[in-house]
Amino acid sequence: MRNLSVSALVFLVSLPFSAGAQQAGQPAPAQQLTHWLKEAAQAYHAEDHKAWVEATTQLHRLRPYNQDFMKHLVKGNALIGDLSSAFDIMLKMQQQGLAVDWDSVEEVEPLRETGLYGHLRDLMNEAGQPFGDVELWSALDADVAMPEALAFDPRRERMFLGTVRDGHILVSEDDGGSWELFATPEKVTELQGVFDLAVDANGDFLWVATGRVSQFQGEAREDGVRSSLLRFDLESGELDAEFPLSSGSGRNLLGSLALAADGTVYAADTMVPMIYRLESEESGLQPYFGHQNFTSLRGLALGRDDKLLYVADYELGILVIDATSGEQAWKLAVPETLNEGGIDGLFFWDGHLVAIQNGISPQRVIRLELGADGLGVVAVAPIAAARPEFDTPTFGVMDGQDLYFLGGSHWQHVDAEGHARGTLPDVPVLKLDVDDASVRVVGQEILEQLQQQQQDQ
Repeated sequence: MRNLSVSALVFLVSLPFSAGAQQAGQPAPAQQLTHWLKEAAQAYHAEDHKAWVEATTQLHRLRPYNQDFMKHLVKGNALIGDLSSAFDIMLKMQQQGLAVDWDSVEEVEPLRETGLYGHLRDLMNEAGQPFGDVELWSALDADVAMPEALAFDPRRERMFLGTVRDGHILVSEDDGGSWELFATPEKVTELQGVFDLAVDANGDFLWVATGRVSQFQGEAREDGVRSSLLRFDLESGELDAEFPLSSGSGRNLLGSLALAADGTVYAADTMVPMIYRLESEESGLQPYFGHQNFTSLRGLALGRDDKLLYVADYELGILVIDATSGEQAWKLAVPETLNEGGIDGLFFWDGHLVAIQNGISPQRVIRLELGADGLGVVAVAPIAAARPEFDTPTFGVMDGQDLYFLGGSHWQHVDAEGHARGTLPDVPVLKLDVDDASVRVVGQEILEQLQQQQQDQ
């Protein structure tokens, strides 16, 4: 990993917890999180509502996009009679487009005596209603277990699909009507669970992020390699090269890829939060950027001219790295009305970022308009939310202004060995026009009522 520059340190300090070099005696962020989780649990079980709020406030500081922590703060403040603070958090959640069935939450009974409660409740119920025009492009039945990745070959108009449990790479040439095997671990022993795919149309390659997890049901590799980057020839389907990342007891797992126009590959490690880069065959995968405060790196997206690399951290939101050097990074500047939690898929399109969020309610796809420098968001628009087809939507691929993405996941439907808990549901591959979006905002009357509520207390 490169040494962090001054700009990178500024970025790290701007994260929602202290970063960079820890002060003497100061617990690391992960230790702080563990400490306050324990404190919150103890206070909750002891029915010490004040201590529960204090501990949860610290958890919210560390994980500001965590919807559970926000919900707990509403409940806790209501229980201790701090209705103003409870409504502040509730309003913030509503402005961020989050949905909660507050009528089923017993602890907020003190809030129900106010008129403001009914307005916010109704708006948050509305946020949980299906929204957005999605088209079913292909339906994957139970035989396609644990689909995880999509990639599009524009030259041949083929869609590729990767699976985790069987390590299969499938290809469709007829708009998702049928899928055929492109590569399997039985024929390509280097292939394990498939976590992402990327097509290099110029080089005529298919890049594959692959690795071994407990759900993968193939044989363990004799050489012990646990995760690697594979390169297939798109014409012949033959394995062209392998770039191993770890072996033996290594905890590494390549989970997402981004491909620059010059052929440079960026790969995010989901186990040890680190981004690797492959510039040439001779150099192999090299550590590019990482930090101890990162939690779980998910989607990667290169911006205009490949100068900025956008990275989705599942807990912290979207980070921006100067891809020309790898020595500067920033937290993407966003409005308070944007909740960045639970992002899996991340894509760049025409000066915008498109993000798939499955770690909040409602699960949704959003479009973020970027400023001229690409370092901040100037407008937020939901494209689809709470669709009945959604069952933990994950990753996908852009083709022009069309986003193709997996509308569901099998992770929650299998055990640790990849065996189905009951019948595996079909997973829809959905198509969505990202140029078609609308915006939901809180009404001015709600803000005025909140201000009056605070004045009356």
